[in-house]
Amino acid sequence: MIPGISDWELLDIEKPARYVGGEWNQPQAKANPQLTVCLAFPDLYELGMSNLGLRILYDRLARDERIQVERTFSPWIDFERLLRRKGVPLFAVESKRPVRDFDLLGITLPYEMTFTNVLNLIDLAGLPLLAKDRCSGPLVIGGGPSASNPVPVAEFFDAILVGDGEDAILDIADLLLQAKTRGWRREEVLERLAAIEGYFVPRFPAPVKRRVYKEFGQSAPPLKPLISNIESVHDRMPLEIFRGCIQGCRFCNAGFFYRPKRERSVNDLCGWAQQILQSTGEETLGLISLSTSDYSCLGELVDRLGREKRYPDQTLAVPSLRMNDQTLTLLERIDEMKKSGLTFAPEAGSQRLRDIIHKKITEDEILHVIAATKGSNYQSIKLYFMMGLPFETEADLDAIPELVFRIEDVCRRERLRKDLTISLSGFVPKPFTPFQWCRQATPQELFERRQRVCQGLRKSRARISWRDEFLCLLEGVLSRGDAQVGKVLFEAWKAGATFDGWCDRFREDAWKQAFERAAVDPTTYTREMSVDQPLPWEFIDFRTPRAYYLDEYRRATDLARVGSSSVPGVVESAEPVKPLVEA
Repeated sequence: MIPGISDWELLDIEKPARYVGGEWNQPQAKANPQLTVCLAFPDLYELGMSNLGLRILYDRLARDERIQVERTFSPWIDFERLLRRKGVPLFAVESKRPVRDFDLLGITLPYEMTFTNVLNLIDLAGLPLLAKDRCSGPLVIGGGPSASNPVPVAEFFDAILVGDGEDAILDIADLLLQAKTRGWRREEVLERLAAIEGYFVPRFPAPVKRRVYKEFGQSAPPLKPLISNIESVHDRMPLEIFRGCIQGCRFCNAGFFYRPKRERSVNDLCGWAQQILQSTGEETLGLISLSTSDYSCLGELVDRLGREKRYPDQTLAVPSLRMNDQTLTLLERIDEMKKSGLTFAPEAGSQRLRDIIHKKITEDEILHVIAATKGSNYQSIKLYFMMGLPFETEADLDAIPELVFRIEDVCRRERLRKDLTISLSGFVPKPFTPFQWCRQATPQELFERRQRVCQGLRKSRARISWRDEFLCLLEGVLSRGDAQVGKVLFEAWKAGATFDGWCDRFREDAWKQAFERAAVDPTTYTREMSVDQPLPWEFIDFRTPRAYYLDEYRRATDLARVGSSSVPGVVESAEPVKPLVEA
């Protein structure tokens, strides 16, 4: 089945179905394709098969009769050992063809903790790690949410796309088809690619403008998506109802990465939902967006989907909600929704800090939504909070357990039997946000803040989870890094770092060793950055003026100085508040 590997060897590894392909709805191989493309997801098959971006690009390319598109994923540790021991290069799951034999290798960059997997994937394919050393073989292209600042990974890619990929992937396909016809050299292809909007080509550095897919509202989603061989992370069929965000949270890169807001119509969505469910046999439809509560016709959409069921047991999953009236609209239609858990992100415990980060939600709204779950089948509620936010004080930290206790009071008063989970994570300043200049708390500072919050919650029945503090530091370095961070990344991979997002695989020692070998101080990238100095990523036009980010940063600073609150009846502090983490 896999050249060079026997069936017996395959059966000895964990979940061999990750590597065999042949999924339901897999397109037939084209007889004589003019171009071959392999799309790679630098994490496990189960995660990649749930990735919406990979689904979309695969569908776009598969519909083009000139192009043969296939997939590959990061092999788990046992299968990687087998590949290396047998000398078998990384292959595409559809045809088992070596990845290095394709014309284009497109690697998704979904989150920073996959960067070492990217290097490992390129190496397993038998390709030189550094783009400058690749004179033949496929062009290696990156793209995805973590490509906002492409500088730390630039030396490993021939080009990196910043922004939406639907039409951009077809642009590069057309370019490669022309190159084959006209006999262009690799250098000529890259020079022409640098002139296409959205593409950053390190060999030909030039200003880059974030790519926006303007036809999203009229475009169809994948209507015959692949059904994974094993259970994927998200057990539902995704339907992206709109793209973009209008909230303007000052810490959120995704809100700026996917701007502007573009909605699909209720009529189109309902028709596509029928086709997706029919072609897959799935009974759960996921309404996907950055925050489904922000869809302008949400009530109408939910009602229509409820009336026009494809299957009697058809359910809806709504994974991203805000604590507002739109969510209450959904809760009123609870019979039509998947009976699972609710997830919300207040981010901060105090109204003061929510105002500073521009999280437009009040405590009354939070408690009102919790109370509104009475009579529903939702048994669990998960709340996300950040620590180390700009201008955070001890009082802001103490407000987290105080808010949790008020939520528990509502549950007792309304006789709500809910399992409450509190998730804590450290704030990471991200490029192209108003807080991109802010200092990031050290791992020790985050540890002390977590201890304080957990101590405050000791009488709560809520379960508490948290993100490793060193991982938060690492994400900050990879997010705001420059070319020197690429050297750290290379050293970490050489030291054995892969699957950094997996708790049981993360090697803090490998990363500390990498910083030492590359002679890089991580605090260089987590300190406060001057608004007067150019940032490593500012050669990219993100379609939001720098002046806007700066103005929003100053607004947050002004709010912190006066201790402002948007809640009626709350007395504003007249004294400046000294932050635990200076912004």
